[in-house]
Amino acid sequence: MRLGAAELGLLATAGLTAVSVHPAPRVAVLSTGDELAEPGAKLAPGQIYDSNRATLIAAATAAGGDVIDLGIAGDSPDALEAAVQRGLERADVLLTSGGVSMGNLDLIKPLLDRIGVVHFGRLRMKPGKPCTFATVMYAGRQRLVFALPGNPVSSLVTFYLLGAPALRQLAGWREPRWPRVQVMLSQALPLDAYRPEYHRAAIRWDATLHAGSGGFVAESTGNQASSRLLSMRSANALLELPQGEGILAAGSMVTALLIGEIA
Repeated sequence: MRLGAAELGLLATAGLTAVSVHPAPRVAVLSTGDELAEPGAKLAPGQIYDSNRATLIAAATAAGGDVIDLGIAGDSPDALEAAVQRGLERADVLLTSGGVSMGNLDLIKPLLDRIGVVHFGRLRMKPGKPCTFATVMYAGRQRLVFALPGNPVSSLVTFYLLGAPALRQLAGWREPRWPRVQVMLSQALPLDAYRPEYHRAAIRWDATLHAGSGGFVAESTGNQASSRLLSMRSANALLELPQGEGILAAGSMVTALLIGEIA
């Protein structure tokens, strides 16, 4: 780990010549699927541009990871296994996106079942139900594998909830989890009858709330479809909406995870 000039100066001021540090965790990022093309390439019929890799690389870097870009692996068992092995060889944590649902070409979970230990393969939450976490022993060291969903929002939300705290823990953060606060809804929001939901929202501080003592107000970022990455653009929080029927009325209080700066 490289220390900056200010850090070295503070150590010298204190008379210290050696300190314990945590190295930045190495994180390999892999996208999967024959339907994916590199941004800027010409799209073949049925293809889309790969947005997940760029998003996860940026998010993993922000969480303190030293990121390795593994590119795109197609829906071939041999190509997929070779790419996963490259990630296990070079990184402490492997992030993949796609290939974790129930289709014939969803090959990630069977591969991880064969080479490691799958701790879970589905989550009761929205978005991000098809998400797998596994550990794999490689060269005598345990690697963490987060096999994230292919939909862009699901991929990023599950990284925020699972991957980012893990990277921070490896990097030695005293509190690796996102801060959790109480917020007031500025509008009514529908509940999901089957799963708790992490609803993307922009929150702000309102000094006039609660008899002038102030409080946080949350505004939804709009359409919450798991394919609509635009819903993440202005989001600085994930509202923790409970599973239930009907709607939460405007003015209701919910908890929120702070994933960005508050303006």
